[in-house]
Amino acid sequence: MADFGAIILAAGLSSRMIENKLLLPWGDGEAIISQVLRAYVDADVDPIIVVTGRDAEDVAAALAAYPLTFAHNPDFATGEILSSVKTGLRTLPKSLDAAFIQPGDMPCIFSAVIRQLAAAHEPGFNVAPVYEGQRGHPVLLDRAFWRAMLDLPGDARPRAVIAGARERLRRVEVDEKGVVLDIDTREAYEWGLARGC
Repeated sequence: MADFGAIILAAGLSSRMIENKLLLPWGDGEAIISQVLRAYVDADVDPIIVVTGRDAEDVAAALAAYPLTFAHNPDFATGEILSSVKTGLRTLPKSLDAAFIQPGDMPCIFSAVIRQLAAAHEPGFNVAPVYEGQRGHPVLLDRAFWRAMLDLPGDARPRAVIAGARERLRRVEVDEKGVVLDIDTREAYEWGLARGC
């Protein structure tokens, strides 16, 4: 997948948890953010941009074994998720066809789903997974929409670009609930650990 990059959003404040949720242990003990990165490496996505904010040095240490580029979002505390998406887009090579955009707190998205979404891409179309009628992550944002994302006002949500081009969205039905499971709370974390993904 040489023409696809990825932006992993790891700059959040984890405001619903005291600790940084991305650094919590998962699976064999590696951090949640490491589990996320492994899926993209296993799917041969390159380049991978990890957008940092809170605890940037700790996140970098957790990912030291992976081939990636870090991009620090200086507005992580006030800029909402859009500022991190923009930071990632500005860092990616402009020669790419599209870029996966995924929150860093979704450790149950596997390389098979990433490959499935990549296979559904065609120029000029975005791609997103759907699980039991619910659209999830990651979104594969076609390069044709990068400028629209970068031009969004600071108080907008990234989904505005996808919603504004519904006829240009390929929806891919997947069997993996992980595309709609994020670890926002301690309850979600415990549920995910018990599920064993």
